[in-house]
Amino acid sequence: MARYDRNRTINKGSSYYAYGNVAYDVQPEYLPYDTDGADKKKRIAEERAQKLEIRESRITAFKFIMIVILLFAGSIAFMGMSVSVANERVELRKEKSQLAELKQNNVILQAELTEQIDLDYIKEQATTRLGMAEPQPYQIVYINVPKQSYTVQYAADTTNEENQSGFLKFTSRFKKD
Repeated sequence: MARYDRNRTINKGSSYYAYGNVAYDVQPEYLPYDTDGADKKKRIAEERAQKLEIRESRITAFKFIMIVILLFAGSIAFMGMSVSVANERVELRKEKSQLAELKQNNVILQAELTEQIDLDYIKEQATTRLGMAEPQPYQIVYINVPKQSYTVQYAADTTNEENQSGFLKFTSRFKKD
């Protein structure tokens, strides 16, 4: 018996009739008929696996992009905070230098004020302009203060002296408490 070709055409009169499929046989004849279903299932499973892999790779890429964006935003925030801290330090230095200048001016003004105090001038102004008089001997009361008094005098604050310049240290010695 001769092998029957599915793709053979037979001439029936004026028309041609093709038995079966016009495509050539790609699969060998020894495969069972149900292999198309198994191949289809296998192909569907592979397509699902590919889609799942693509989805997972997209999710991973999205996570990576989000991490990069968060790191970028964090670095921008860190730089902004660093700039603000640096600006605050500059302002603090300016304020400290201004405070030091004001303290220096206060020391100078205090020294000028103590130099300008003239007790004779004050006595003259009190007697002539204000009509004051010195106390009479019976108005003077003497108080005996024991050597140990309840008045406690603390040491001067030495923490600022370490940061002061030489001129400020010199002028602070003349400063009255």
